[in-house]
Amino acid sequence: MPTEIIYILGGITILGIVVFLVYKITKFNSRLATLIVGWGTATTTAVIIDEVLWTPAILWLGPITGGIVMTIIALVVNITLIWAYDTLKRDFLSFEALREMQENDQKGFWKKLLVKALKAGKIPAFFALSLYDPFLAVIFFRKGVNSYKMTKRDWLNFVTSMIIACLGWTIICSTFAWVIKLVWGYLFV
Repeated sequence: MPTEIIYILGGITILGIVVFLVYKITKFNSRLATLIVGWGTATTTAVIIDEVLWTPAILWLGPITGGIVMTIIALVVNITLIWAYDTLKRDFLSFEALREMQENDQKGFWKKLLVKALKAGKIPAFFALSLYDPFLAVIFFRKGVNSYKMTKRDWLNFVTSMIIACLGWTIICSTFAWVIKLVWGYLFV
């Protein structure tokens, strides 16, 4: 299992570097292309880590070791995403769209939860964004328009967001892993 995790982490990192280099070389000027690259990269990495890897890591390594391994992977990936965002100096996430989400009806559990949290205030919004993706939480709560540099406040937000996300996903996936083991034991043992 640890070898597979290292391969996957390496693959995600290489994917990020390739997307970054393609973006830098082609110098996308299209807003749509910028959003596709930005949200595509952020969403792909979040789905791979949170919804594909976290539960198997908990199943194979246990909640403590699996949680620590996944936290390290999430830390490396999120720092890489922040670095790319700051280096490109472009709002490839279009947080204005996130603010517009608050105005429209949303479909899907996570989007509805996120909109409710955003409308409830900064603290619930920070918790919801942190659980969804620490990278997005840090970028969304930066002070200033076109701010592409991590301040002490941003680093504090990042650490807090990582703690919320990693503890949250470890608890969620540990519970899911427990249910899987229970059902598996009931059906097949």
